[in-house]
Amino acid sequence: MFYYPQRKQAIKIQKILATYYKGVKGEYYGGDEAWNFVKKYTGYDLLEILTSIADKKTKADGSR
Repeated sequence: MFYYPQRKQAIKIQKILATYYKGVKGEYYGGDEAWNFVKKYTGYDLLEILTSIADKKTKADGSR
């Protein structure tokens, strides 16, 4: 989960999932921890790549 939800029910569900995965010796990453996992695992900073693409698109659209 790269971004945590805003609704209370959805936040609760994410906490339950994290507890469940840890309980079965699995892994769960949320927020910055998820982005850092992808970067460490692949060697690519996916957050930076996506942010760069979004910034270029926004500038090209003249939205900024």
